[in-house]
Amino acid sequence: MFFCFIFGFVLFIAFYEALNISFCFINLGDTLKKIVLFKIGSKSAQLPRLVGAFLIVISILMLIQSGAVMFDSWTAVKEFNVCIDKAYSIEGEVQGLDAILSELKYQDCKNSLYQITGAQVTGGKMYLTSRQFWTAFTTPVSIFFVWAIIFLFALFLFNSSSIVVPVEQIEIPLNKNNSLKRIFKSKKKK
Repeated sequence: MFFCFIFGFVLFIAFYEALNISFCFINLGDTLKKIVLFKIGSKSAQLPRLVGAFLIVISILMLIQSGAVMFDSWTAVKEFNVCIDKAYSIEGEVQGLDAILSELKYQDCKNSLYQITGAQVTGGKMYLTSRQFWTAFTTPVSIFFVWAIIFLFALFLFNSSSIVVPVEQIEIPLNKNNSLKRIFKSKKKK
């Protein structure tokens, strides 16, 4: 518990050092634009680089895990029909103990497919439909690509020392009689 408190305090200090709100004034002739900028990161506290490093490690581990699931699901889907054919490979009329063993092997094939891919063969059918085949295979592939995108985003964060986000933009109309010096002087007095 004490370690969590210390870790939280260190993160709070890092965030406090890294977050900065600044203003930018742009003169466009008869209007003055004030832009509020939110900056994450500084020279001393490079928070985006830290977050990027953590995301790189996490995304690499999840890429490996999702790649393994992807290949397992491909193998399970590809071998399902072979497993079903082996379950009912007994020639002739199946009776008694052979029928029970065939049904147990069939249920084992269905259960292993469901546990690996989440695809379930309906009760009256023995083989996967093409929709079930592609659904069972494309789900792990899409998860793999999501983690690849997160990895690329983590590389983007790791290579940037600070991130600047414009929060708000205010337009201030200027009269011909007013100058920029008068506006800045009046704001400093308040």
